[in-house]
Amino acid sequence: MNSAVQHAAAAGLPASGSSPAGRAAGAGRRGRRDPRAVRWGWFLWPTVAVSFVLLVLPQLGFVWMSLHADLGLGQTGDVVTLANYREILSDPFYLRSIWITLYLSVATVVVVVLVGLPTAYALARMSPLPASILLGLILTTSLITVVIKLLGLNIILGSSGMVNAALLGLGIASAPLQLVNNEAGVLIGLVQYTLPLFVMLLFSVIQTIPRSLEEAAEIHGATRLSIFLRVILPLAKAGILAGSLITLNMSMGAFTSAILLGGGRVHTMPVLIQQKIVQSSEYGIGAALSTVLLVFVFLLNLAVGAWAGRSGGRARR
Repeated sequence: MNSAVQHAAAAGLPASGSSPAGRAAGAGRRGRRDPRAVRWGWFLWPTVAVSFVLLVLPQLGFVWMSLHADLGLGQTGDVVTLANYREILSDPFYLRSIWITLYLSVATVVVVVLVGLPTAYALARMSPLPASILLGLILTTSLITVVIKLLGLNIILGSSGMVNAALLGLGIASAPLQLVNNEAGVLIGLVQYTLPLFVMLLFSVIQTIPRSLEEAAEIHGATRLSIFLRVILPLAKAGILAGSLITLNMSMGAFTSAILLGGGRVHTMPVLIQQKIVQSSEYGIGAALSTVLLVFVFLLNLAVGAWAGRSGGRARR
């Protein structure tokens, strides 16, 4: 404390900083914005503008088109109607497509978390050189065109591919397994598509968790499993949730995996949208399917975000 504060304290008087006038002056100083400070909020506007032009405007066109019935040959009617939405929400074929898209995406999230979380933890606790090499390999695989990777998976998972040859050679299977042109193949393709991004995202999260916390828990007799479950998982919860949502969103909108590894037999929502708009020129129902998928994914993300916010608020209290 300075001499003025010391004299005030000795006299039994409140210091100037603790008086109402002092507090008001301090609040005024804190309320004034430094003119040299960078206003980081302005950097959000270019991203918002680009997103509006590339996402919102085209989707508004889809919404408007979805409110018109198809007349055939790529023509739509002039009357505004909800017939396309009534058809989607009442036809078992479309409802099954929504269900297939959802459960394949959720299954992808489960597999990616189970595989990616231990992988990211192992990479984060490695020495820098091998971790950098392995992360470089993961990044390199994610830069390869998805079509090329899926065609390679199609060959590997085929009836005469490496996987079936290994299973038959080891005596695990007596006949080749059907791993492509079905939902299992689509699931494998979605995992292969989303896993590298999840690992790299979670790697950066786990790296921020101090190793000293694990060492302290180990000193107190905790096992490696309990350390992972009671130290790592709670601290990495936000990163796991964010990575899971990204994986879910990518899987819900994935088209190539369902086409190349589903063989046209797995009718997810993106596949139906492509068939209706590109092949059948039914722009009204195709736009309605696109809008339903967008609204469904948005509401799902909103619900998960609200749940995470409530659970985080309870944990802080």
